[in-house]
Amino acid sequence: YLEGVRLNLGCGSDYREGYANVDLNTAHKVDLVSDVTWLKDVADQSCTEILAQDVLEHIPRSRGATALCEWNRVLRQGGWLTLRVPSLVHLLGLMTDPERQEVGAQKQLIQCLYGTQGYEGDFHFNGYTEVTLRHDLSQAGFEMGALRVVDHWLFEADACKARHVAPDPVLRMASDTEFLDAAYQRLLGRAPDQEGADYYRSMLSQGIVREAVLESLAS
Repeated sequence: YLEGVRLNLGCGSDYREGYANVDLNTAHKVDLVSDVTWLKDVADQSCTEILAQDVLEHIPRSRGATALCEWNRVLRQGGWLTLRVPSLVHLLGLMTDPERQEVGAQKQLIQCLYGTQGYEGDFHFNGYTEVTLRHDLSQAGFEMGALRVVDHWLFEADACKARHVAPDPVLRMASDTEFLDAAYQRLLGRAPDQEGADYYRSMLSQGIVREAVLESLAS
């Protein structure tokens, strides 16, 4: 890898020397407390390597693309992303393994699928197949370098930044009102009606992500 800033995203208890260790949970030993889908304190194209092990599946499915684009934004051209995510095909294959039909083994595999759920955020929103992982990385400006299966149920991928792709700027609007105005204009060609604006503002205040609002308006 190139010399420069290296990020260990969603590090949890996996603190690594030589990296800027990033996590949203302040209970962990971290160098930067941040939402990994919006690295506000990290400049464009300032990093040479990103490590994101067991992170992407913890991000709401509609925000997965945003996360990958954000990681692309902070990487230099030619920088590397290494990530590890659940492989649904391999995990479900283990569930049908005749040697893993004992209830304890099955419950352990179900935990792998849905997350430990030991604390807030410690659950899974997503899993991947080789087709979907390659597609999502390509859409976010990455070129797959290598893909491995580790521990029988996890994909580990190395991907190089091939082109610069930043997150949708509409998602970065300062307020929900500005976001809704921009989203309605883009997708519906008009200003929000009062009923629609009130509905989506209420949903956003309850924690729905902006990406989900865009998907709803598009449909």
